[in-house]
Amino acid sequence: MKDFILSINNNKLYISAAIAIIGIIVYEIIKKTINKILEKDKQRNKLDKKGRTVVKLFTNIIKYVIIVIVGVLILQIYGVNVNSIVAGLGLVSVVAGLAIQDPLKDIVTGVNIITDDYFSLGDVVKIGDVEGKVVYLGVRTTKIKDIANGNVLVLANRNIDKVIKISDEMYMEIPLSYEDNTDRVIKIIKNALESVKKHENIIEAEYLGIDKFADSSINYKIKIICKPENKFFARRLVNNILKKELDKNGISIPYPQLTVHKGE
Repeated sequence: MKDFILSINNNKLYISAAIAIIGIIVYEIIKKTINKILEKDKQRNKLDKKGRTVVKLFTNIIKYVIIVIVGVLILQIYGVNVNSIVAGLGLVSVVAGLAIQDPLKDIVTGVNIITDDYFSLGDVVKIGDVEGKVVYLGVRTTKIKDIANGNVLVLANRNIDKVIKISDEMYMEIPLSYEDNTDRVIKIIKNALESVKKHENIIEAEYLGIDKFADSSINYKIKIICKPENKFFARRLVNNILKKELDKNGISIPYPQLTVHKGE
């Protein structure tokens, strides 16, 4: 009798393992199929950022659905009546109990991010002190790659409550001396921007005008348009080209000076 019971338990164990393996195989097949579709779409460009994000989110949802199905099947193999458990607790009490759980909050927030168009895969956003590119958006977590240092921030979706989506426009001020001829300075800046525009990562570079009369300088304003993830590179490029152009024309950038009066 003991051997018979042991045999039954072993069979249940094998069947449970088989169900879990089948679930993993099914998920991997679905994931690979979706990834192939996304790879082909890179050439056709039929899906926009939001569409690709929805597809990725759908893949994550499938994963959790398979986990639930596998779990229910294994419970039933061991004689656990799942229906009676749900009926006993009551549907309302089950939903109310789940609503206060962090995983469900993550899922609800993840869906809201997509439907309300907070951001999509590939967008550059600022969350807290981190400004980076969205490299992963799942039903429970979001990953942001910091464009300043390459670090990856992993956030539970429930903790995302305020997001700034970074545009492709960047504004810079160039402080120059009051003594320099304004028309000549503007011409030098425009010439420098022509060189900036030749770089492949720069979409547009435009002189806007005099922005401010500061204490020790006139601040000239320019606008650079580039992909948000390239803005740090663009800033360094503009600074480098402008400095060389100013040096070539004998114009120096003013800096605060402290005048010390010697007492008699």
